[in-house]
Amino acid sequence: MVIKKHFLLIPLLLVINLLSTPCSGQSLLEEEEPPENYKFQIFLEEEEALAKVFAGCDKIESEFLILTPEGREYFKELLKRPDLETTFRVYIGKKGDVISRYAIITEEMGCFHPITWILSTNTEGRILDIAVMIYRESRGHEVSRKRFLKQFEGKSTKDSLSTNKDIIRITGATVSVQAVCRGVRKMLAFIHEFYINNNPASTNLAQRITSNQATVARASRQLFTTARVIEGVKAVVAAEVDGERKFFSVADKAFNEMERIERLFRKELKVLNSVAGETAYPCNKEVFEVVKRCYQYGALTEGAFDITVSPLLEKWGVYKGKLKAVREEKLIPLLKAVSYKNIKMNDNGKVISFAHKQTKVDLGPVVKGYAVDKALELVRESGITSVCINYGSVTRMLEPPSEKNSWKIGVPHPIKGDSVIGSLSLSNRGVAFAADYSRYPSVQDKIYNHLVDPKLGRPIMDGILAVTAIANTAEEAGALATSLFVTGIDGIQRLPKIFPDMGWVLLYEKSENNIELLVSPNMSEKFMKGEEKIFKYGKGSGCPFSP
Repeated sequence: MVIKKHFLLIPLLLVINLLSTPCSGQSLLEEEEPPENYKFQIFLEEEEALAKVFAGCDKIESEFLILTPEGREYFKELLKRPDLETTFRVYIGKKGDVISRYAIITEEMGCFHPITWILSTNTEGRILDIAVMIYRESRGHEVSRKRFLKQFEGKSTKDSLSTNKDIIRITGATVSVQAVCRGVRKMLAFIHEFYINNNPASTNLAQRITSNQATVARASRQLFTTARVIEGVKAVVAAEVDGERKFFSVADKAFNEMERIERLFRKELKVLNSVAGETAYPCNKEVFEVVKRCYQYGALTEGAFDITVSPLLEKWGVYKGKLKAVREEKLIPLLKAVSYKNIKMNDNGKVISFAHKQTKVDLGPVVKGYAVDKALELVRESGITSVCINYGSVTRMLEPPSEKNSWKIGVPHPIKGDSVIGSLSLSNRGVAFAADYSRYPSVQDKIYNHLVDPKLGRPIMDGILAVTAIANTAEEAGALATSLFVTGIDGIQRLPKIFPDMGWVLLYEKSENNIELLVSPNMSEKFMKGEEKIFKYGKGSGCPFSP
């Protein structure tokens, strides 16, 4: 078998990305998808799939076709569908110099992610073979079984391919079955129109792509995304990468790093809070350095940011999700325990102790930010620079995807947790969202520290509803969001000296039913009120985002 390799190894989904139209091969996290839903199951490699459907052929050739605007509208009308990729690749199998069969590798969106498969026909346009190559979901994989796919053999454009009529539906895989049927109709229509029908008018529907264009396609990149639940909170990684496998390998490293940090800090802080009031604790180096920076944040903000607020949060019932009444005399003893100055650190041996036996620390505002920063560095080290990572209420991004000027970060509505009041256009920044969680029941990652003033020991009642903070790192953004909530509008002028290039969007209740919006001067051109209502990624978190 002779194969023209300069075409063979170019994935279809990369070619589709040549145009600025939505790519059916893009792995998108849809709005209602369970984030753990994504599975990457490879049944056939490309060369294996081609060898299967072209068994008995002497050689395989291929060519790329790009639909013209007329062709795109023609097939959308013919197939009764609003979406359609513009570019596709046709493989031609020959015995000697005689064409024996045609094949197309394509993708069709299943329930949440695309299904990749190959289909071949004879020269009369009847299906000879069909096989699923990649399945990306935890349910519905039954469509890859030979018993199901055998139903399509012999079918052509003359068959309707209706489920439960021509094709038996699979219980629990209805959407996947419909996706396969939809994709088969598409591929049969393409092959019939351009290779079977011999209609001269077909030349107006598509154009051939040159070998130079194919070379460009090989170097092109796509935006992929996936998600994982970590400590009960959804994390999302989106990155522009030159291959699906590379993306998921790097994304797994990022998720694993965030999980490692969460486990490490949970374990270390549990011990630290139980013993440091009595004796010095030799802390993990990584945890020590984060606590040290938090101490510095406390000093620079004059106590507005204070990780020792934990005893107060516990007393007010914040950790249990329901505030309770606390008498003033119960607060006075705790106030002595609440001060960043109670944290004593020794760089020699990374030892931490507390000056008050009731002192405890809560790193909630910064741990997730730190985890995102560390995960992002791993992605950067892999050579990927167009990436955005969201973990609950914290987001950080590097460069935007190709042909985009920025990432769009949603600013949640101050009352309606399922909508946004506007969007920020950012790159190379960290973002954190803090809010009165009692008004944001939909937010998974609840940043608690803002609820109680560490100096007064009482919940903050100055009318601030939510803060979206922008800083150079996700960790700094987390600290800044809490600081802004505590200092309020009156103390906001001090913070730029602490967090370089900081920015913010404040939402506060000026009077009853009168919500005011305050945007920092350096963010005024980057903020667009009411621009977007729906974001692709991060729904259910404090910072939804979109490329």
